[in-house]
Amino acid sequence: MSAQAFVRQLGEEPGVQLNPLRDQSEIPAFSNADQNFGIMMRATRGRIDKPFKVDRGNVRVKLGKGEQVRVSALNEAWVHVVEALNNGAYEAVVQRLVTDAAEIKWALVEVDSGTQAITYSVSDTEPVAPYFLSIKHLGCFNDGIKVRYRADEKKVGGVAQVNDEITLQILDSDDVPLYEFFGSLDIDAKDDYGNSLYLPDVVASFTDELEVSVGVTGVDATVATTSDAYGYDTGGQEKWSKSNTLVCFDEGGTGYVTEDYSLARVKLENTPFEYEYISSGGSQSAGLLGQLAQLAHDTNRQLRFDVPGNLTVDAAVAFVEQLNFGASLSSHLLHAYWSPIKSDDPTGINPKGYFGVATLNIAYGCGRNAQRNARGFAPKNYPIAGRNWPIRRTRMSQETNPSRQQLNALAKAKVNPVLWDQFSGGGRFVFTDSLTSALVVSSLKKLIAVADMSAEIDDNVTRYGKDVLQLPMEIALKRLRNFLTELFEGAEASGWLVPSNDPEMEGRAWRFDIRPNAQRPYDRIDCSYWLRYDGTVRQIFVTQTLSR
Repeated sequence: MSAQAFVRQLGEEPGVQLNPLRDQSEIPAFSNADQNFGIMMRATRGRIDKPFKVDRGNVRVKLGKGEQVRVSALNEAWVHVVEALNNGAYEAVVQRLVTDAAEIKWALVEVDSGTQAITYSVSDTEPVAPYFLSIKHLGCFNDGIKVRYRADEKKVGGVAQVNDEITLQILDSDDVPLYEFFGSLDIDAKDDYGNSLYLPDVVASFTDELEVSVGVTGVDATVATTSDAYGYDTGGQEKWSKSNTLVCFDEGGTGYVTEDYSLARVKLENTPFEYEYISSGGSQSAGLLGQLAQLAHDTNRQLRFDVPGNLTVDAAVAFVEQLNFGASLSSHLLHAYWSPIKSDDPTGINPKGYFGVATLNIAYGCGRNAQRNARGFAPKNYPIAGRNWPIRRTRMSQETNPSRQQLNALAKAKVNPVLWDQFSGGGRFVFTDSLTSALVVSSLKKLIAVADMSAEIDDNVTRYGKDVLQLPMEIALKRLRNFLTELFEGAEASGWLVPSNDPEMEGRAWRFDIRPNAQRPYDRIDCSYWLRYDGTVRQIFVTQTLSR
């Protein structure tokens, strides 16, 4: 008899069946996607086959050290990413831009079976055995990588023996370690737990950024006792065999075409990594901006882009009008910023110049979004504009001073200027406006704060909708109604929603309607909701009256 007081499944026999624990305590939680942003950019490092994440701790290792803008205007994106990660953004989801001429090569390690001489080379084509090791680095470093390995001393009866177990390290061109693996060159090797110790299997279990293969078998798949990579030297130091820099990636130029941008957009759209904002990285390419606008529409995420700061007011307006973003079905998700300000490069790579601020605006928003209240809502009803969000750069100088008429033209074109302004606490450079690209005059749709709040509401509703798919119809209806009630009550309590004066709203800030579809009541639910968001003060009219 078992000491267990229960079983998991009972047949006809007597006993106690203990069913699995049922969890009805789960509360829908907000993700931190609104602290991240996505970007398509040129970089000197980073994989090209799919998006990857970078943070402030690894951005220089993963994206490279950056290159100057005067070499290529495409290098401004690197400045944007680094500055954003240092000013509130939690992570950047990067899709690296490349042309179809980009080429990944193989690092090849070969050992002479007689002399044990070790040679390193780069192969343009996939190596054919025999070879000692082949390494394909999908991190795609323009500046190359270094490879080194060693085998520990192995003795039997005090006599040194060949060793099939090695430690393999991959370093960048500055000798910064990227990866270290311990494995065997024997395809049948196992560790103490019965798991494969074969080096290619060990590498594959830790990362998908490296592909390692062994091209030898038998005695050749060992490190000889006379090898420069075996054991220790006379001073007791570990002996390593190390390559010079191996350039295993050819960027293939930066002449991007629409197809390159389109492929990058699809990858950024389909990534499992979450992000709430999209940055243009300061790009002036109409092709790239057009693809990013499409990405914003397809994902319901906000795109914030820069109008070149060296343009005049008229040229800035023309730049935006030529994009024709106002005609987009999701024009409220597209936000333009124009900063006619020269400053020091916040990363120290470039001399003083014009650097876009749209990604910095995103970074400030990401930092704001990390401050959620007891109901889980961030203060998104406070736009990133005005005196509380100054531009934190050094040696800033405004090169253009728009007139009142020019500021009016910018506002009509839905361009948000970044200018010097005076406040009660003194002057500072600030985002002076917060308009979307929606071609409306008196509508909540023209306000960035409303776009920010509505995008999160939509995201939360659709995410929860995914949670109740494939449930019984009545259960799904009940859960959706409860969820929306709690969501909208929280939004109103957090200052996102205010009472509406629309007669159909009956003085409420929100209402919704959830019911089975009239034509397909068995498997389809129609969910509609009406919300009155709080607005943003853009203008104040002051009148003083002299009284007798």
